Amino acid sequence: AHRLWTHRSYKARWPLRLFLALMQTMAFQNHIYEWVRDHRVHHKFTETDADPHNARRGFFFSHIGWLMVRKHKDVFEKGATVDMSDLEKDPIVMFQKKTYMVLMPLLCFVIPAWIPCYFWGENPWYSWYVASITRYTVALHFTWLVNSAAHIWGNRPYDKNIGATDNKAVAICAFGEGFHNFH
Repeated sequence: AHRLWTHRSYKARWPLRLFLALMQTMAFQNHIYEWVRDHRVHHKFTETDADPHNARRGFFFSHIGWLMVRKHKDVFEKGATVDMSDLEKDPIVMFQKKTYMVLMPLLCFVIPAWIPCYFWGENPWYSWYVASITRYTVALHFTWLVNSAAHIWGNRPYDKNIGATDNKAVAICAFGEGFHNFH
């Protein structure tokens, strides 16, 4: 979903776009429209006050702190200037945006907890805590390591003048996203 909608790295037909939208909903990291807007702002204004998770504000802020405080006014101002017309024309993105608050709890928490109970007779509490809560928490931290660790520790083989680094540990955890100096 990241490379398709944020970077337009490839074109996808509607079945793949729908699948990716559902998986992105399951990730519970905001709807595609907001996530893409913030990510485009992050790229355009990286490591400035307009960057939603500015690594220059420290590891904690770039890892999770940015979610605990109101966004800097520059994030809002610069975010309003980002061209989102491609997403506004995509019916799958707009459907996901409209139905996000209904689909997200089902896809992120209810269905993952229900599957082990139904198919394997798992204890509902174990299923809830492992398949929903622990899975979600681990996935969030792996994602956030790209914002924090991959902007602080690692190599800069492509561009030594930017903060993003190539961090092998993050790359393993985040399925390649830790190779961030090339991003």
